[in-house]
Amino acid sequence: MKSTFSALFVIVALGLMLGSCKKSNPVSNESVYPVTAIVLNPAGSPQGGAILKLQGKADDDPTFAAITDSSGSATIKAPAGQQTLVAKMGSIFETTLSVNVQASDAGTNAGSVKLAQNTALKVLVVQASAEQLEDVLRDPIIGFATFDSISVYDLNDSVAADSNRALAFLQQYTLVFSDCDGGSEYSYISLSRVYSRYINAGGKIYGGHYNYYHLQRIFAPYFAEYDDQSPTVDSILVVDTKLSSYLGFTVAMWQSSDSRYLSGYEKFSDAPPSSKIYAVIQGTSPAIGVIVENYLGSGKYLWTDYHNQDVISATNRDPRLVKIVQYFLYSL
Repeated sequence: MKSTFSALFVIVALGLMLGSCKKSNPVSNESVYPVTAIVLNPAGSPQGGAILKLQGKADDDPTFAAITDSSGSATIKAPAGQQTLVAKMGSIFETTLSVNVQASDAGTNAGSVKLAQNTALKVLVVQASAEQLEDVLRDPIIGFATFDSISVYDLNDSVAADSNRALAFLQQYTLVFSDCDGGSEYSYISLSRVYSRYINAGGKIYGGHYNYYHLQRIFAPYFAEYDDQSPTVDSILVVDTKLSSYLGFTVAMWQSSDSRYLSGYEKFSDAPPSSKIYAVIQGTSPAIGVIVENYLGSGKYLWTDYHNQDVISATNRDPRLVKIVQYFLYSL
């Protein structure tokens, strides 16, 4: 009997202790109210696809975070009083906005906030002969504040001398832009392996056109079949629904300063099943991806089957194509 009584006493005591603990950490039932803001890119234009959230909350919190639409607008909820909103896109661009949230279901207009590069995170451009992503980044339309550069030839020599040292060099950078080198990538086998190790460890690469040689080796056996059809329509068809909703359109006409257009570029329809295809050449079957994001480990390699500077600098450029390039330059 004594033993039973003691056991009962312990159970009751534990119950009281747990109840006491619960009371000292009550779940917050604080009321929240709508707050709207417009996110602008560094050029001052509305930016779709950016994250607007309450500081300290998760990027995908359905209450306290949202994705901006094609007008750059998003509405989230926040407690009344002075709050800090965070606008961010990808791993490089982020800024904050202070707002006094009104205790009203009508909502609070927080105004606009402009994205800015987080210069504490390093960006590298691997310069080459056929594409000048560095010029695109410097363009006021894009607005990268700072980045480092190295020629692909110097980087390739560094890999040949000591691949581990070359990898350590790349791992200083959150994001790497890899220019097209006109097909010389065919011989950069060791560089592809180092790129693969960089991505697998969480690195992010954005590369244009002949960067597909790297993809063929990193994501073998994909990007291996040359597709010889030549579509007569040189338009991009956006097939990713989230991207098209951010952009506000699904089709944009390609303009190129080298007169090759999309039909003059090498074309592949065998991307890895895990890839995310954002846009294809309109009218192709099977669909030929021209903006494809590939994943390895905790990193990714975004590839565009064109030269990005043609979109920014072509005399008759389609502003919708510029908007696509802006989105992907910011989103990694």
